Amino acid sequence: MALVEHMAEERGYRLPPGYILRFALSVLLGRRREVGRDAAAVLARAGPPCRLLGEEHIPPQGPFVLVANHYERPGLKVFWGGMLLTAAVWQRRQQSPRWLMTSEWYDFRLGPLPVPVWLLRWLFRRLARAYDLVIVPRARERGVGRAAVLRAVLDAVSPQGRPLALFPEGIGTGRLLRPPEGVGLLLLALGERGVPCLPAGLYEEEGHLVARFGPPFLPRAEGEKGERFGRARDQAMLAIGALLPRGLWGEYTADLERLLEKGEHLA
Repeated sequence: MALVEHMAEERGYRLPPGYILRFALSVLLGRRREVGRDAAAVLARAGPPCRLLGEEHIPPQGPFVLVANHYERPGLKVFWGGMLLTAAVWQRRQQSPRWLMTSEWYDFRLGPLPVPVWLLRWLFRRLARAYDLVIVPRARERGVGRAAVLRAVLDAVSPQGRPLALFPEGIGTGRLLRPPEGVGLLLLALGERGVPCLPAGLYEEEGHLVARFGPPFLPRAEGEKGERFGRARDQAMLAIGALLPRGLWGEYTADLERLLEKGEHLA
């Protein structure tokens, strides 16, 4: 596979200038692009060293929701891991997942220059149109955001529905954080419709950016509404954590260590 053991050049994690130009034109002109094909091409030409593990767990057909940890560090933005996951799904089934993304960023800078929120909001809308992403609006737009998520769920539960994908934490550096309970609500709603959750762990090892997939599962949780949402969220995050090195377990370290003490196989 082209992505496996692909060694990057000395320039490191940089997007090819030709891709940047084509991408910018598509975003500005509203032209649709296939995100999986683009991700695979970028990684093959100028991406970081990459390794895929457990890609046989990616369902070859039918809907699913891909969940992964928000892994990034200086010099490696989270979208590199997102591209690797997207390319893996694309290569497996010639179909890209629909990523959920926020409607805006705050305090974003290009070097010393702050980028206005209104400009980012406009850019994200154009990006979503080009790559068929699902924007989840924030702040006063939250009602619209719930409708967008509901539309994505309805698309996912149909037999021909494309997979969904999200980083449940929303922010982070790779060490696991505890996401909001709304993540559990979404996963339970999908699970009740028979849509499995596919966990993936992103990390670096021996100079490689690694995407490790685990077996899919249907989220299940008992108890009161709030408890159910929290337990479903934690079930997904523990599945992700089981695919990561211990140093990235973060807020789930104690939970994962307890599972190990019980002799449960983490991954």
